[in-house]
Amino acid sequence: MNAPETLALRTGAAVLFDVLTDLGVETIFGHTGGAVIPLHVELNKRLRGGAPCPHFIMCRQESGAGHAAEGYARTSGRVGVALATSGPGSTNLTTPIADAYKDSIPTLFITGQVPSGAIGSDAFQEVDTVGVTRAISKHNYLVKDVRDLEWVLREAYALAGSGRPGPVVVDICKDVQLAPLTHSNPPRRRYHESIPFDPARADAILAALTAAARPVVKAGGGVIHAGAAAALCRFAERFAVPVTTTFNGLGAIPFEDPHNLGMPGMHGTIPANYALRDADLILTLGGRFDDRVAVRGFAIDKQIAQVDIDPSEIDKTVATHLHLVAGADAFLDYALASGRDARHPDWMAQVQEWRTQLPKPYQSGPHLKPQAVIETISELTGGDATLVTGVGQHQMWAAQYYRFQRPRQWISSGGLGTMGFGLPAAIGAWFADPSRPVVLIDGDGSFQMNIQELGTVVAQRIPLKMFVLNNNFLGMVRQWEDMMDAGMHYETCLSRTAECDPDCTDIDAGCRRQIPNLTGLKYVYPRLKTLRIRTNEELREGVAWALAQEHPVLVDCWVDKAENVLPMVRPGNTLYQMVEA
Repeated sequence: MNAPETLALRTGAAVLFDVLTDLGVETIFGHTGGAVIPLHVELNKRLRGGAPCPHFIMCRQESGAGHAAEGYARTSGRVGVALATSGPGSTNLTTPIADAYKDSIPTLFITGQVPSGAIGSDAFQEVDTVGVTRAISKHNYLVKDVRDLEWVLREAYALAGSGRPGPVVVDICKDVQLAPLTHSNPPRRRYHESIPFDPARADAILAALTAAARPVVKAGGGVIHAGAAAALCRFAERFAVPVTTTFNGLGAIPFEDPHNLGMPGMHGTIPANYALRDADLILTLGGRFDDRVAVRGFAIDKQIAQVDIDPSEIDKTVATHLHLVAGADAFLDYALASGRDARHPDWMAQVQEWRTQLPKPYQSGPHLKPQAVIETISELTGGDATLVTGVGQHQMWAAQYYRFQRPRQWISSGGLGTMGFGLPAAIGAWFADPSRPVVLIDGDGSFQMNIQELGTVVAQRIPLKMFVLNNNFLGMVRQWEDMMDAGMHYETCLSRTAECDPDCTDIDAGCRRQIPNLTGLKYVYPRLKTLRIRTNEELREGVAWALAQEHPVLVDCWVDKAENVLPMVRPGNTLYQMVEA
């Protein structure tokens, strides 16, 4: 009689994919390397055997993978997952980790680490990933024992998406990935007890809102994270209160809603900033008081109320008169069930007058205006595209001129302001929701920072529509240079070469040296189509053609090089000093 066969023990790599599959993870964005080879061996074994496992998207650089995971999370509301190797792989993830941390994006970053016995020996590609990411992650773990792997992964995933969302890092030693698992250690719960909802504090806020003559709601990204956008719209109507949506809150209330004032702050809309300027009560829901919104004098002669799920945000930068630690969904549900309502007819009449400047009218001219590009894209997509941007002037024009209709359609880097975010984030957004068109609005400077991800776009057959507002400048910095440095454009002109006159600092509309020639990328990346739009007459037809293509399309829009983003509240100024023209 043959001896009974013994079942092979699962390795750490098998445990990882078993757990991620059980958690419902469908997509992992990443890059490979020596310290994660066991994970890829296990993944390929499962693919060949037909076993269930997440779909791995091979990005061209780790930061691209991290931003793709962010784009996936921002679009879907689910936890985005990125995978990279040790050393430079993990350090390349630090920017997307920090980006996710600043914007409270639920993400799980899994990194390989050198074998546990080599830690501290300065081994090849060894970096203290836990130490490096401690200040930019919600939590992080170093797994040195395969018996801890399962509970760490489950806890990390839960932490990323619970409470105030954020990035969690799990660093896994290579020997743990290879080790057989005989039994698992019990979980070590790190959850904090949530603060109970306080009806008395909620009632005080609602009473103040009812009594105020000129109340304004400042709704942040926490409203979208909580799935409370529809409740916010009902709340605004019930209490007759206008709503400004912060950068990360765009889409929480439809553009055409009469209560919508658009984005406030440094480059906010005229009605949003006028309303915050003249308000007697500002209620912020699920948003922090960052320095680009809470400008100098922001809270003077105003009552400030704040509802936030994170108690550390209360009174952190702006002192509140009333506050409640709670999710935006819990507060709005309570308010709508309270039977209360309010009316502010004179105030709402004033708001409607200001709304005639939403968005701000702009002057047409001989050169293609970036605002016109955004408005045309908005019109031809019915305001329903998932809109992704890089960082710079193009980002602010997109925020101002696209007519957002729903939450989770605005995918952009807010708190960290990461150039190069747009292209990889658009990849993640498409995998999260391929049922809607994904449109990337980028600048010629920001686009080049992760341009290698065009390889991922064409390899994965992603029908991404990319519009580069090309002004041959790092436009936002150029705008600030003109205000503060007498227009010395040495570091911002993207057409400058070693042969240029060193004294040339003018904005020359006729100088269009292309470095690179974006339309030529169709010869580098197969299946990519390109188009250049130079004039107002070409705009509508060109945008319509690009949106109709089944292939990825890159449209090089030669916009007015001298156009500035307005309105603008300069650093150190108040809302009363907003520059409008």
